[in-house]
Amino acid sequence: MHTTYHLPQNLRKELKKPIGTLYKDDILLDQIRAELKQPTEKVIAIGDITTKNLLDANIAFDLAVIDKKTRRKYNAPAIDLPANCKLISVHNPPATITEELFSSIKQALLQKMTTVIIVDGEEDLAALPAVILAPVTSIVIYGQPDEGAILVRVNSLVKQKVQKLLSYFI
Repeated sequence: MHTTYHLPQNLRKELKKPIGTLYKDDILLDQIRAELKQPTEKVIAIGDITTKNLLDANIAFDLAVIDKKTRRKYNAPAIDLPANCKLISVHNPPATITEELFSSIKQALLQKMTTVIIVDGEEDLAALPAVILAPVTSIVIYGQPDEGAILVRVNSLVKQKVQKLLSYFI
């Protein structure tokens, strides 16, 4: 594996396409609850607003990745993290997936306790390693600005698709 994956300019448009299913904010939480009625290994939230929405709706997650920003500005809503969660801090520059972020997600998914990774930099691409590393039947939820959120039910085909996308990084 590379030490750091850099998003090439020509892949940016492709990555704006949802990996999973896009849900408008008003039906997202109901859809997550419906998904959780099926066997689900892990629940992973990517982004400050996604994480806050899950917490406000009392939907438990196993891993959250946040950067304390919304739209790359330090204006994210305050998040009351669970008292018993493990906090991990990592550095991850914009348009990048560092080895540190990748390995932190991997370690967090091996934990039995709720883990929150706080990114110094940007967490926008964290859904990619989360999908690759999450056990099959997990769900990954990440925000899509101005549209809602994407819910990904992890399976081998989705993992292959994301692995292929990552192979185009430099």
